[in-house]
Amino acid sequence: MRVNARPTLDKWAHLRAVGIQHGFGDDWLRIGGLKGFVDGIMGNSSARFYEPYLHTGERGAWRDSTNTSATSGPGSGMMPPGNMKRLIQGADSSGLWPHVHAIGDEAIDTLIDIIEQVFRENGERDRRLRIIHTQVLRDPEVAERMARLGLIAEVQPYHAIDDMRWMEERIGERARWAYAFRTLRDAGVMLSFGSDWPGTNASWYTANPLAGVYAAVTRQTLDGEPADGWFPEERIDVETALRAYTVNNAWAAGEEDLKGTLEPGKLADLVVLDRDPFAVPPEEIKDIRVLLTVVGGRPVYEVGRVAAGP
Repeated sequence: MRVNARPTLDKWAHLRAVGIQHGFGDDWLRIGGLKGFVDGIMGNSSARFYEPYLHTGERGAWRDSTNTSATSGPGSGMMPPGNMKRLIQGADSSGLWPHVHAIGDEAIDTLIDIIEQVFRENGERDRRLRIIHTQVLRDPEVAERMARLGLIAEVQPYHAIDDMRWMEERIGERARWAYAFRTLRDAGVMLSFGSDWPGTNASWYTANPLAGVYAAVTRQTLDGEPADGWFPEERIDVETALRAYTVNNAWAAGEEDLKGTLEPGKLADLVVLDRDPFAVPPEEIKDIRVLLTVVGGRPVYEVGRVAAGP
C-alpha cells in the first residue's frame, strides 16, 4: 500500500534543517503533513467546548503534549500557551502542511483563529491545511469561515454512527452541529474522508471505506437506527461521499496529478466491487464487497486468493 506519513508538528524544524518539504518521498512513501493536537476526544469527554458537558460539568481540555526531554522542547499540543501558533507558523513558513486535530466547538474556533493569523503573517503560498475531525461546529458560520480560508475538513463518517449513541446525552442540543458533513460541503469546505482506524481508548473503528460511505449517506447505525438517520439533514449523497474518499483526498495530499481518478498518466490503483454503490439502496452500501484490488496496475488481491510476489 501507499503511505503518506504524518510526523508530529513539533518535528517541523528538524525537517526544515535537512531540506524536507511537503511531499518529500516517492509514490510509496511520502511526508504527507505534520500532525498537531488542540484538544482531547469525545469518547472520554476531553474535547474542548465553550460550555460544560452535561454529564461531567467540565468543558474538556486543551491538549498538553509537552515532551519530557529537556532537549526536545514542547510537543505538538496547545500547551504551553502559544505553542500551537509557533508550530503552525514555523511549519507553514517552511513549506510543510499542518494537519491539526480539533474536535470541540471551542477547539475548532481557536484553531481557526490561529490559522487565520498565521496566513496573514506568512502571506500567500501553496498550502492545504486540514482540521482533523472537525467534529462539533459552534454553528454553520464556522463552516463558512473555513471555506473562506480554504481549510480542509478531514473527517471520519463512521464516528457519527458510533458516537450518536451517547452524543446528545453529553452535549445536548450542540449535537445538531456534530459531524455536519452537508453543512460543511454546502459551505464550500472540501471533505476529506478517512477511518481513524484502529480507533482510540474509547472506541474501535473499521478501516473499511464502504462502511464510511454508508455512514455518511444514511447516518444510521449498522442495524439501521434511527429510521430516518441521525440529524438526517446532514446526510450527503453517494457521489459526494465517494469523492471525499478519492479525488478530494488526492487533492488534499497535493497528489491530484497522480491519484484520485482513473485516467492515463495516473497511478492505476483501483478496486472492483460486487455491486454498484450508485445502484443499490443506501442501506446495502455497507454490505458491498471488494472482488479485486489493483495497485500500480498489478492485482494484489482477489476473492479467494491473495496475489503473491512483487
